Amino acid sequence: MIEATPLADQPFGVEVTGIDFSRNVSDEDIRTVIRLFYENAIMIIRDQELDLDRYERLVGQFGQLHHHLIDHLRLKDNPAVLNLSNIFQNGKPIGGYQGASFWHTDVAYEDPGNSATIVHGREWPEGGCPTYFCDTRAAYDALPDGMRKRIDSLTVLHHYGNRDDLNEDSTTSAEKLQGHQKDQIQNVFHPLVKVHPFTGRKALYGVAGSSFGIVGMPDDEAIGLLDELKIHALQPQFVASFDCRPNDLGAWDTYSTLHKATTLKPAVGTHDRRLVWRISVKGYPPLMADEAVHASV
Repeated sequence: MIEATPLADQPFGVEVTGIDFSRNVSDEDIRTVIRLFYENAIMIIRDQELDLDRYERLVGQFGQLHHHLIDHLRLKDNPAVLNLSNIFQNGKPIGGYQGASFWHTDVAYEDPGNSATIVHGREWPEGGCPTYFCDTRAAYDALPDGMRKRIDSLTVLHHYGNRDDLNEDSTTSAEKLQGHQKDQIQNVFHPLVKVHPFTGRKALYGVAGSSFGIVGMPDDEAIGLLDELKIHALQPQFVASFDCRPNDLGAWDTYSTLHKATTLKPAVGTHDRRLVWRISVKGYPPLMADEAVHASV
């Protein structure tokens, strides 16, 4: 039986048990897990022994697989999979290394942005490597009425990067792009307040990381407002974390969260190696597209 338990000592998130994705799983069980995911915004499922093909098929139940812009860090035969790792070969990291160590929303610099990210732990450092998450639904709910009315109809300009750190060589900047990747970057626009297509809950969207302006607002005022909302959202009562150990599945709803990774030093042995597979999706779960009751904007 599928059961859900709140993440221990965390203000939000859920651990799901009673399902084994290494075996065939019914459509109804898939729907149950995805509903739990949407209700709780972050989810972890332990002890899931998956090969690449089964992992991809599972993630495809959450939406359309997205091939990340950073193509040199994708797996050659599985281009939807991006390695996250501190393992180096020939002096270069085998995956995304420090490019997520700041608060952000995955691929909010594209239109449409991602709807969810699902990771699978492969190797884990002895000292741990938690990922931190902010519940931007609860943060929105906690705003004064006047602020909610002020921001509900605002539109935000997004592009690739971390607005708080534009130095490409910094440990808290976005992953460094190659020339052909930079050519693909353009400005896109998203609502500051996003309505979740399945739950109907409102959330602050992308107020950190890739947001660089607000339509119709002077830049200094726009950045001031975005920073104010970011500081509000990152208060401890809205922030949770989990650590993805080998065979753990972790997932976060990008409509409803900000997140950031822990920065690690390059691995020097098996004791401090981290390797995580990462796939993000766009759009609706194929089995549940007719259940979306609110437009995804």
